[in-house]
Amino acid sequence: MCLLYSLAHGQNNIYFNKFFNLDTLTTTSGACSVLQNGYLFCGVCNNPNDASFKQGFYFRTTDLYGETIDFNVLNYEEGITWIISGGNLMETVDGNLLIAASKTYSYTGVENDIILVKFNPQLGVLWKKILDQPGTSEHPYQVIPTSDAGYIMAGVQRSPGQNNRFYVLKTDNLGNEEWSSQYHPLQHGSAFSIYETDTGYVVSGYMQYPDTNTDMFIMEINKQGELLWDKHYGGDEIDNACLLLPNSAINNTYFVASAVRENTVSKPFVALIDSVGETIWSKVIEQPIGALQEAPLQPTPDGGFVCLYSYDTEYGYRAPWFWRFTATGDTLWTRRIPGAPSNNNTYLKDIAPTHDGGWVLSGFNYSQQSSWVVKTDSLGHTCSFIGCDSTVVVEVLPGIPQLFEGGELQIYPVPAATHLYIRYQIPAAVSPSGNAVWRLYNALGRQVAEAALPGNVGTEQVSVAHLPAGIYYYWVVFPASGQTVASGKVVVE
Repeated sequence: MCLLYSLAHGQNNIYFNKFFNLDTLTTTSGACSVLQNGYLFCGVCNNPNDASFKQGFYFRTTDLYGETIDFNVLNYEEGITWIISGGNLMETVDGNLLIAASKTYSYTGVENDIILVKFNPQLGVLWKKILDQPGTSEHPYQVIPTSDAGYIMAGVQRSPGQNNRFYVLKTDNLGNEEWSSQYHPLQHGSAFSIYETDTGYVVSGYMQYPDTNTDMFIMEINKQGELLWDKHYGGDEIDNACLLLPNSAINNTYFVASAVRENTVSKPFVALIDSVGETIWSKVIEQPIGALQEAPLQPTPDGGFVCLYSYDTEYGYRAPWFWRFTATGDTLWTRRIPGAPSNNNTYLKDIAPTHDGGWVLSGFNYSQQSSWVVKTDSLGHTCSFIGCDSTVVVEVLPGIPQLFEGGELQIYPVPAATHLYIRYQIPAAVSPSGNAVWRLYNALGRQVAEAALPGNVGTEQVSVAHLPAGIYYYWVVFPASGQTVASGKVVVE
């Protein structure tokens, strides 16, 4: 357990960071949803009691600490079922849920069909539809409801021996296909996000071009699937697919998130485009990354958004990286999720906003075939190791201004035995030189420990081995002015 301090009066922040394994070959957790008093995580798992080749959708209901309350499998069927990311699960307009996934009938994956399952919150199946396209394979990456009470999904379609093609499929309210189409069918491409517009649908992903290699690709189609316009973006190297998010502050504009490659190094790319794909602004962040993850972008209260990238570990594997951008494309913060193993690939594929202003993330460890669920606060912090959960009581002394707004102060571990670590970030706007002091007091008000916090950013260690077990109180002050800017409690065992 760790104590993580952020300035918000009287608020409890709950964190967890957990892997789940079952006695199966697969327990991925590609999608998540927020319930009134907990969370729902969705993925696929093998039938542990059947040697035949069967998989099903599973739903793990947890409490607010990520502890399992219930685990149910919707149905086991012959073949492999795939849920890749949060775009595969959506809430319907009537308060139910819909899964859009794909299934194949052999390990060769020669033919995948899209499967749609609508079910109620009690996991009762309302209807199921398999959209069989003979001779081709399809997979959806995002499904959304449409204004005519149907559904539309963006994904890929391919024929045997062919690369993926950019693909959109529209159904009615019972999952019956109304139309489907490939776009630029002679080019390799994939569609990852889709949103409805006044005139049709805007869709994004990637497309491969002879002169510029793989580019970000965005198009708009009308309600019948006919192309209205398309544009591609990027450089001459292999760029990532892009994801879209409608900008609530400016009508008919969209945030774009992707990664571009410059001199073989991938870097985050963000942009704002207008209703016909023209760039209003764009930015490349000078930070090497692995790739953009498929998790749908999520808006933030300040008009920006959060997304998930990956980074390369020291052994060359992928681990998740949580990023928050402002409405003008500036990086507000980035967080590497603690505990990700460095010797195999670990992914987070969905983001959902929580009732306390934080975020819940879900994904999987590909090598171990286990699901991974994480709860953070509004600043992207979580507890510091796999298997942890904690509650943090956030408090500020009466009358103390919130000088750390935009910064951070993390005290860990709690309870402490021999040492405490103080991780801090003091915004330059609060104090250009930083140089605060952390002081610890016992219940009688006697100072028992102190640590200088030099500069604006750092981590300091302070010994508590000499202290009796009990509750202690800390204060953070600027000695020059005498101002107290933060306070809190720690427990020593």
